[in-house]
Amino acid sequence: MKFLIPILVIVFFLSINFANDSFGYNVDYEIFSRQFFSNPLVCTYQPTLEQDPYLKQWGVDRLSDSARLAVQDWQSALQIHEGKSSKDNWRIDYKVLSEKDVQNNLQKRCNVIIKFNPIPSEQNEMYRTLGVTYYDYSGLKLIKIYYRDIKICKTSDEHYIYYNACYGEDMLISEKLRTTITHEIGHALGLGHYQADDPKVNAAWAKGSVDAESIMAVFSHENSKLMKIKPIDIAKIKSIYTPNGFKPTVTTPVSELPQPSHEPTSMPKPSEQQSTPTWIKQNAKWWSEGTITDKDFVTGIQYLAQQKIIKVNQTVESTDIITQEIPSWVRNNAKWWSEDKITEMDFIKGIEHLIKIKIIKIN
Repeated sequence: MKFLIPILVIVFFLSINFANDSFGYNVDYEIFSRQFFSNPLVCTYQPTLEQDPYLKQWGVDRLSDSARLAVQDWQSALQIHEGKSSKDNWRIDYKVLSEKDVQNNLQKRCNVIIKFNPIPSEQNEMYRTLGVTYYDYSGLKLIKIYYRDIKICKTSDEHYIYYNACYGEDMLISEKLRTTITHEIGHALGLGHYQADDPKVNAAWAKGSVDAESIMAVFSHENSKLMKIKPIDIAKIKSIYTPNGFKPTVTTPVSELPQPSHEPTSMPKPSEQQSTPTWIKQNAKWWSEGTITDKDFVTGIQYLAQQKIIKVNQTVESTDIITQEIPSWVRNNAKWWSEDKITEMDFIKGIEHLIKIKIIKIN
């Protein structure tokens, strides 16, 4: 199966640091834009015994069960405070892809695909990465889970004895597999990392000596039993989506809207009634389809800033209006806005974020 080059790579690191409890730190919890407009389908490619000589059938079952339970964990946490009529809004479907499913291209129906590999293929992920989530231009999320356990191996030569990290024949325990997959599904749903500005705090979360307030803590726990979906994670997810959950927003019929008040209201002045021109929306559509360039798209954004439709704290004098590659989620936002799947305000907030972090410069 061919995937596009990932734009966003979010890595779940394995930490072996030890630290004492720390206090007086700040936490950054990044969230991304809405990822789904229907109940997502999470699929897994079931590894075969031929792919890994150390893998047994019970190991294959452990991997599938861990993924299924991780999906159930998210669904249960999202539904727990919902009424009977709204629980289905937060349903997450799960499917194990058989060889026949793949032959029939049924994987194209999946929104998230979990793929199990014994060890990483990338050198920079060796001995430190348990899972990684890739986003691509089509909106598919690919999660890779590395299931071989990491241990310390002893080697020697005629002069020295060496102790280095290596991959053993054993699998990760079920609890660690499950929490790793749960963490990565959080990324697929739109959550970034929960990270302290004090490295000692992150290390304490990794060790498990302090319970992190989020499943999205940047490091994994040595004590996986502490690594659970927390209330802040659910609050963040529900801030990304609407009360309709993963389903599209339903417009309230005019007949059901509250009747207008008879009290006089002050109307905004014409200069305050700024709205985005229709040609900007058309530009967003063309840009999302690759019809116009990044520079053409950003030129339109500069117009919005000049008209004060978007907020800009500072401007610069520069001919270089794009400092780095624009993230793929912005292209998705542009597409969804052009199709009226997200509001104009949601689209503008994303652009304002790019200006704030200086990916786009406004002259």
